[in-house]
Amino acid sequence: MGGNFNKHMKNIILDQAKEDIPLYFEDFKKFWDTSIGNINEDDFFQAYRATLVFKNWKVNFHAINLTEFDNILDELYEDINSSFFLALFGLYRSSYLHMRSSIELGLQLIYFIHHPIEFRKWKEGDFVIKHADLSQYIIDHPFFETKVSDLMTLITKNWKHFSKNIHGESPAFFQSEKHVRKTNTFSEKDFNIWKGNFFRNIYRINKLLILFFKNDLNRFPQNSRNIILSLLTDDDLQLIYPT
Repeated sequence: MGGNFNKHMKNIILDQAKEDIPLYFEDFKKFWDTSIGNINEDDFFQAYRATLVFKNWKVNFHAINLTEFDNILDELYEDINSSFFLALFGLYRSSYLHMRSSIELGLQLIYFIHHPIEFRKWKEGDFVIKHADLSQYIIDHPFFETKVSDLMTLITKNWKHFSKNIHGESPAFFQSEKHVRKTNTFSEKDFNIWKGNFFRNIYRINKLLILFFKNDLNRFPQNSRNIILSLLTDDDLQLIYPT
């Protein structure tokens, strides 16, 4: 009897799934179209440009013969890309998971450049470094000609905020509590909150990498160098090219 019951239940659930999943797809498609229709062209340009940053960092790394970090740079690209596309579906909490991952990978990338043994262990799943230790290492790194402690404080602030969302530290961070999920429609308020976090996150990681590789910038291909520099404000460009 148990076997027949389980088979019967399985058939009911499968039939329900075949009805429901196309409806989910329709909801996602409708929400995607609504998002595209409500995002202004400047925001859309800046968000899509942000997805190109780490693809161009990979080109820049290759230009200075750093080819062993492709897997990290590829995953950074995937994280930023996924964050953007999940946001177009209104899945902001899931998007924040990828943003936190981009911070962790971006900081580890700098660390591993001068730690080949730890890098090999990490690739084998046998090395972990705490965020606080990694942050302090970067603050103390002699490659930075500009003090980066304030920048690292801001990056850590982002990391902690994304962690609160990922761990659901209070209902305020729940996906189900967002206006977009309660109404199943695009919410300008929810999107603008996500947008600010998205742009700040990429800006700060990109700036950190630029400061780290400041003396190599002229070796980067012009187009890829221009992509990463185009995100910087005039004040931050002064840190790179003082007049």
